[in-house]
Amino acid sequence: MSRVVLVTGGSRGIGLAIAHRFAELGDHVAVTYNSSPPPEGLFGVKCDVTSTEEIDEAFAAIEEHFGSPVEILVSNAGITRDT
Repeated sequence: MSRVVLVTGGSRGIGLAIAHRFAELGDHVAVTYNSSPPPEGLFGVKCDVTSTEEIDEAFAAIEEHFGSPVEILVSNAGITRDT
């Protein structure tokens, strides 16, 4: 049975590898992205994880797309403060 998985910061690096692994296992995978473009083959949702409004919108978009709420969350997004 497929699960709905959200990987924050899943457009590159470790997050992208995690997202691809869940997809290989047959799960429905969504990734959030902010500054890097979304990866092909995965459902991408533009989201600034420091914004509660954008987080709520991302979860709603994922549930609408897959027809089921997020069951697994991988909190991988990095947050930096611009200097």
